[in-house]
Amino acid sequence: MAHSSSSSESCIPAAQLGALLLDLYPRAAAPEASAAGGLLDWLAGHIAFDAAWFGRSVFAAGRLEPRDGHTRGLAPDFVADWCRVRHLDPMVAAVMARPGHGMAMASHELPPMGALRAFASDHRLDRVLSVMLHAPDSPWWTHLSLYGREAASFGAREHALLELLMPHLVSAQALRLREAPAPGVSALAVLSRREAEVARLFGEGHSYKMVARRLDSSPATVRHHLRQVYAKLGVTSKVQMARLVCGEAAQA
Repeated sequence: MAHSSSSSESCIPAAQLGALLLDLYPRAAAPEASAAGGLLDWLAGHIAFDAAWFGRSVFAAGRLEPRDGHTRGLAPDFVADWCRVRHLDPMVAAVMARPGHGMAMASHELPPMGALRAFASDHRLDRVLSVMLHAPDSPWWTHLSLYGREAASFGAREHALLELLMPHLVSAQALRLREAPAPGVSALAVLSRREAEVARLFGEGHSYKMVARRLDSSPATVRHHLRQVYAKLGVTSKVQMARLVCGEAAQA
């Protein structure tokens, strides 16, 4: 059973958190440290863990679809293996129900027989501490899971520190994440058919009203689709969007 954290503020003094953030942001500004791997290296200096997964997923069709991310201390096939048992993972529902709250679980709490227990055994995972954040009006979820390979559980301090640092870790990584979807992930595959049509027409220089007329829709609906396109692709401008969508369409 997943266990929630205690109050973050009661465990971490404000002065200590401030000192951590003063150390985090200058380090994250360096190109070699701004990627998720560098952030996990930094975090390992403040929370003891043996392995980690820091990434983004889209919630679609009732399940999480990993799109980009970084693992530390895990096998190359870890994410693929997790995708095969994700429908059994109780941590998914627990952390999505309480965004920003740390949830912990030990492997002995899993059913003694079954695919999820086998997954934990194969990857030598004895315990996990996870937290997720959801971008408003977006299908994107950013998740961070810390794994231990010893019997000792994550304590109240680790819970609290992860909860407090998670928004800042996401912010430190945000510039890199806004540049484009993960390598190897098709921009068109992320979008629905109508969202791809809206993105293509905007990329060709059409206005809201022109797109609405072409698609026999209303400008308000077109704006909604465009917001979804920006969120799903992780872009902030029409130029970025057009480069991704129209470029892929031309190669198809």
